[in-house]
Amino acid sequence: MNKFTFKNHCSAASGKRTLFFSFFFALLLMGACTNSEGIPEESDSDLLDAIEADAASADTAGEGELALPKKEYDGQLLAQVVFDSVDYIVSPEQLLQPFIQEFGDGTVVDKVMIRKVQEDKGSKPAYYVVGIGLLNGAFRSMALPLDVASDNSLYLSTQATKYICNGNTSCGFCFFTFKGNEIVGCSCDTNQQADPNQCKQQVTEGNMLLKRGVKLRRYRDLTEG
Repeated sequence: MNKFTFKNHCSAASGKRTLFFSFFFALLLMGACTNSEGIPEESDSDLLDAIEADAASADTAGEGELALPKKEYDGQLLAQVVFDSVDYIVSPEQLLQPFIQEFGDGTVVDKVMIRKVQEDKGSKPAYYVVGIGLLNGAFRSMALPLDVASDNSLYLSTQATKYICNGNTSCGFCFFTFKGNEIVGCSCDTNQQADPNQCKQQVTEGNMLLKRGVKLRRYRDLTEG
C-alpha cells in the first residue's frame, strides 16, 4: 500500500478505527526511534564522569573534593577597637566562668582580657581574647583569635582555634610566643632551657566558649588596649 492508498483508506474508515490506527502507527514510530537515534548511547563510566564534572564545578574546598555546605558564621560581638583602645561590649568578668568551663579540667581563671598583637606598625594587628588562671598551682593560659570587622568590631566564633599554654609549678609564667601575629608556641619565663616540658602548648580546632549557656550582658566600657 503506497502513501496515497493508505491516506484514502484512513479517510474511509470509522472514527474509532482511525484513532486506533493513528495511535498504533505512532507507537511504531516511537519504537523505531528508541531503537536507533532517539536516545544516545552512554556507558556507566560516561555517567560517572558527568557526575564528577558537576561536583568539580560546584563550590569545593579543593581539587578532587566533593562540595561541602558552608558553615553559617556564628560570631558574637565582644568589643570594638576605638583609637587603639578596646571598647568592651561584653565585660571581661562575664567571660571568667565560660573560660573555666572551656578549660574543663579544674583550672581557675581569674583574669580575662583582649590583647592586640602587632609585629610592627606596618603590619595589620591581630586580636585575641585571653583567659589566665591556675591549675594546682601551675600557670595556665588560653587564647582565642578574634575576627575583625570593617568597623573594627571584634567577634568570637566557634570556628576560632583554641590555644592553651600548660605550665608546671616550676614555671612562674607560661605564655604564648608569636611569629608575626600568629601564635606558634609557648614559653616559660624561668629555666626554659632546663626542662622544655615546663611550658607546653595545646592546640584545638574550634571552641565552645560562648556556647556554655552563660547569658551575656552587653554594655560599653572604654578600656586601654
